[in-house]
Amino acid sequence: MKPKYKFNLISKINTASNKIIIKTLLLCLFLSICFAYVSEKTGWLEIDWKIIFIPALLVLQIIIIGKALQNRYKKL
Repeated sequence: MKPKYKFNLISKINTASNKIIIKTLLLCLFLSICFAYVSEKTGWLEIDWKIIFIPALLVLQIIIIGKALQNRYKKL
């Protein structure tokens, strides 16, 4: 027996704006890792590898707050 309602999570995630957000986060993470790697090899700055994900999380928070404000004031 088939379920009455179908829930397709992939189709909800795979939207145009979500693709842009994911690409932005991956770019930020890549740049953070590259900066940490280069600065560690050159000895310019000592990076703790545990905090390498903080810039990507900050970008995600900025995107979420921006989208929330955009949706809030779009209705007015």
